[in-house]
Amino acid sequence: MIERRPMMTIKRCATLILIAAVVAIPGLSQADSITTKTYKKLVEIQELMAAEDIGLAISELEVLATEVEADSLDLALTLQTLGYAKMSDEKFDEAIDYLRRSLALDKLPENVKYNVGYMVAQLYAAQSQYDEALDFAAEWFMSLEAPNANQLIFMANIFAQNNRYAEAIQYAERAIVLSPKPRESWYQLITASYFQMEDFAGAAKTLSTMVTIWSDKAGYWEQLASVYLSQDSEARALGVLKLAWLSGVLEKESSIRTLVQLTAARGIPERAARLINAAFEQALLEENAQHLNLLASALTNAKEYESAVTVLGRLAEVEGKGDPLVRAANLNLERGLWSQAQGNLEKALEIGVEKAGNAYLLLGIVLTEQKKFGENVKALQKAQTFKDTSKQAARWIRYARDIRKQYEWQQAYAN
Repeated sequence: MIERRPMMTIKRCATLILIAAVVAIPGLSQADSITTKTYKKLVEIQELMAAEDIGLAISELEVLATEVEADSLDLALTLQTLGYAKMSDEKFDEAIDYLRRSLALDKLPENVKYNVGYMVAQLYAAQSQYDEALDFAAEWFMSLEAPNANQLIFMANIFAQNNRYAEAIQYAERAIVLSPKPRESWYQLITASYFQMEDFAGAAKTLSTMVTIWSDKAGYWEQLASVYLSQDSEARALGVLKLAWLSGVLEKESSIRTLVQLTAARGIPERAARLINAAFEQALLEENAQHLNLLASALTNAKEYESAVTVLGRLAEVEGKGDPLVRAANLNLERGLWSQAQGNLEKALEIGVEKAGNAYLLLGIVLTEQKKFGENVKALQKAQTFKDTSKQAARWIRYARDIRKQYEWQQAYAN
């Protein structure tokens, strides 16, 4: 996540930072401190700004800038305040000029100097002047004696805004090392930068850390799995999604489908089937045609034919088509369950199937195996009317008639 501060937010910060600047001024009795007269005047002007009387505030600041001593803290704070006033007046180029002049005097307290420098860089960036923002920020950063984590992450954002992602990562990683409690957005910045560089190994490394820290956030698990898939590391992707599932954070339908598909592809379809059923029970997957079809395939590959037939029956109801029942019939045929297969096919034809010729041909074969002569020929003759099954049906009709003659001769001989 690359942070970009909108111009409106920058304007609203001006008055708040001004208050902080005045409060942070060293004690009046100390060397290089603001004079009492200037201090009081700046407080009055700050009140004008708070009342949104920006025009009068600017006029009084311009006068004050000519009255205070040159090369003094008084002038530095007056120029700083003028910069914030110009920001409120939406004169951003002038604001940058005043703020830079304020910094150039090198009189501001360190914490105030940081805020002013940060604001100048953000003003440049908010106007899409990213080169200027980076040039200024780099120079300003070098003046800091001991950069803290927030200052480092600020530089990371500036580099990222300039599409210099490798440097952004370096600064963000330094910030994380320095901070006892690194922010989530810092890791997001690093991950986003790696993605921009198409360095998926780096992104995977950062995401691996993120799923450890923020294990309750499914998005990071899903991103990590996607990265592994992009690297053709299906085993790792499966491991990540499985851990997310066991942790109870995987809720996105597409991610659960991917988990099921990877599980099935790795040769454990029975586990894939259990995953789908569990997702149905927890209402994480909708019992729609796509997911029922996925479940039926998993059960079939797991050789759990009875359960697969049941699911195919449900799929036929959901789709309003008989084709799943043709698949169920084939599964019953594999087990020699001719009567059940016949029921599947008759119902499929009643609902309607895409390839009716194949269904009639299969029904004719099933009836033949059950010695249901007469019915079998009718079904085969129906199949013969379809171009795709015409020749096969003709051969089966001849075979069925031969079988009937043989069957009738055997019956006569037995009697």
